[in-house]
Amino acid sequence: MTYLGTNGYQFELDGHALLVDPYFSRVDLLSIALGAHLQPDMPRVAEGMRHVAPKIDAILVTHGHFDHLLDVPTVMSRTHARLIASASVANLAKRAGAPSADAVTAGDVRRIGPWKIRMRPADWICGEPLAFLIEVGGQRIYIDSGGTPALLPPHDRVDLAILGMALSDSRARLPVALECLQPRYILPSHQDNFFRPLDAGFQFGPLTDFSRVRHDCEQANRGHLILLDYFRPWTLPRK
Repeated sequence: MTYLGTNGYQFELDGHALLVDPYFSRVDLLSIALGAHLQPDMPRVAEGMRHVAPKIDAILVTHGHFDHLLDVPTVMSRTHARLIASASVANLAKRAGAPSADAVTAGDVRRIGPWKIRMRPADWICGEPLAFLIEVGGQRIYIDSGGTPALLPPHDRVDLAILGMALSDSRARLPVALECLQPRYILPSHQDNFFRPLDAGFQFGPLTDFSRVRHDCEQANRGHLILLDYFRPWTLPRK
């Protein structure tokens, strides 16, 4: 897997690739504050795409905020990937130029290449947000962008939990998430300052609190805490 910034990830196995929330434009804070009309930054998208596989099986989008969805239609056009997202996100993507989208709801399952993807609900209000449970190569990866995960069946643990922790309410849910998922590895996501361009290097966002995250993970003792830098692939160890 490769971290693409914000809540963006690329997963790869045996020549297949899957993207989640790819976002490279990194719109500056002033533009957001002024309510400017947002458009993808094509040079930044092109630079980010250098780190993405030329052919993508699918793009998963957790919800429709600009830092998750803005670049998706452009990435789709360059990779010929299908979009899997909620109905509200699918509608926004189509309005922004996406050729098509597979609208899903919590409980749906999609099998694409080696990937088995289960759609799971999220518990905060943001246009039908979703979490995803990805099963591939005997490994189970859970990814959301914030919120308490829906309860998994007893003893149905995950190998990697990627949990959005950008805000204080997301961090407050961390102990419950770890108790529910019981992951081997824990990756706190949405920790970087996504108003800075990727080529400026990783910097924690102004509202993040990684020391709190590390403390809570140590207290829970539910897995190994990791943190990834941009575009540096990491392999999930086998059990």
